[in-house]
Amino acid sequence: MTAARANVRDRPRVARGTGKQGEETISAVACHIFRERGYHATSMRAIASALGMQPAALYYYYPGKEELLFSIMDTAVEALTSYVETHIDPEATAPERLRQAITAHVTAIAYHLDELSVFLHEMKSLSPKRRELIQAKSNRYEHIFRDILHDGITSKQFNDVDPRLARFMVLAACNWIYNWYKPEGTYNPEDIAQAFGDMMLHGLLA
Repeated sequence: MTAARANVRDRPRVARGTGKQGEETISAVACHIFRERGYHATSMRAIASALGMQPAALYYYYPGKEELLFSIMDTAVEALTSYVETHIDPEATAPERLRQAITAHVTAIAYHLDELSVFLHEMKSLSPKRRELIQAKSNRYEHIFRDILHDGITSKQFNDVDPRLARFMVLAACNWIYNWYKPEGTYNPEDIAQAFGDMMLHGLLA
């Protein structure tokens, strides 16, 4: 089975904008700098400078750096959840749905490295209250994979494995591409998704 090439118009929209000083443009620029330098090494002044804005103008949109980070992460997890859910056929078999979920997850990260790298890497930088809010949405997202694996094990389409460990394995492998994937590199997102799906399903199929 060959994975279909992702249509550009079909890619998840995550923190994109066209207005020079709009919130979406600020988020996109901040995402890139956070990913390149790290959250703690990035100042609001540096973000404002990259945008060609005065710091005071940036504070008009976001009272502080953590508010900006929280907005980025909240948008990213909501968009990722919606994108993956819409790319899963609820009538398909568990193996087919797992492959669909893996493909959507991998291509979303690859095509939105800045936004989803920040989401996956900077959870620890949030205050406890905000971290709890993002973690709750992240858990809801992970339940997509949990439910597919549970269905596959219960229906005996998958081997009788520990569903929690299987979920950890699938998501850990898919998430880690933000550390090594390069758009100019050897592999394109669809090929990575195809290979990951083949390898993971080979180990799970009954």
